[in-house]
Amino acid sequence: MARVGVLGAGFMGSTHAGIYKQLASAQLVAVADANRPLADELAGKHGVRAYYDIDSLLADPEIEAVDVCLPTFLHERCVLGAAKQGKHVLCEKPVALSIDQVDKMIDAVDKAGVISMVGQVIRFWPQYVAIHDLLRKGELGDPLMVTATRLSAPPAWGNWFKDPKLSGGAVLDLHIHDLDYVYWLLGMPKSVYAVGLQGEMGAWDYVQTSLTFDKARAVVEASFLMPKGFPFQMAVRVMGSKATAEYRFRVLGQVGERSQAETELRLYRPDEPAQSLPSAEKDAYVAELEYFVQCLNERRQPRVATLRQARDTLRIALAARRSAETGQAVVP
Repeated sequence: MARVGVLGAGFMGSTHAGIYKQLASAQLVAVADANRPLADELAGKHGVRAYYDIDSLLADPEIEAVDVCLPTFLHERCVLGAAKQGKHVLCEKPVALSIDQVDKMIDAVDKAGVISMVGQVIRFWPQYVAIHDLLRKGELGDPLMVTATRLSAPPAWGNWFKDPKLSGGAVLDLHIHDLDYVYWLLGMPKSVYAVGLQGEMGAWDYVQTSLTFDKARAVVEASFLMPKGFPFQMAVRVMGSKATAEYRFRVLGQVGERSQAETELRLYRPDEPAQSLPSAEKDAYVAELEYFVQCLNERRQPRVATLRQARDTLRIALAARRSAETGQAVVP
């Protein structure tokens, strides 16, 4: 049974902690947060130990794996610290703020021989997985165009999101989901071109990125600048030479209310009625952590959402940011 400690008692840390308590193959041992009342509340809810700093949780000898749900600017410290302690690690997205940081993470976990994974949850989202599988099986034909969007009011769970030096802005924190999905479908683009708007602290918080591949094209949009009360929504459409698949998701509030969302997954073939497609019903966050725990219990590295894959996705996101800054197309 995998014994896990969660760093962070905010929205994502609370989500992950609750899932570990549900899994028969995992044991939640402790949670940590600098906000003591928040750490105490989450620890008390699940009957586990509370810590108030990163190092105390990392030093706990009972913990064999660490789940990093702290702000992005703390990811490097957490992953390097976990590796130094010989602990396996799941790190939330975006994995880091720079390529240099993620290279240090990769080097550290490789030298320590620990299992590592990044929380790119869209790779486990049932409808996105279903479209990915349709493409891989040839049901859509050759991919021609991918469009994706992810729109949100400003996150309500921390002001650090507004500071590009701490979060990377929407281009790294939100846009990264769909850039990673396009990368999963099509690989590394030849070039990216982005336009966008900056938030009050200079972060690129609204961005549209065009990605060029050998044969296919993609256009991806993300925003943290939607007005308060704007429903969180995401969508993806993959147009192939044989058919087009489309998924739409819309919910009043944030993704935390996903169980109340309006969703639609359809397949469109020439000269045929639109077809509603089935997909797995399991919550994506549960599927993601089940996979991580399975890798832990089987003592094997994941093949999905790896640090090296996250490095490539970060390259694409940083290229999009450079393009928005310079007005020029950029090679990732």
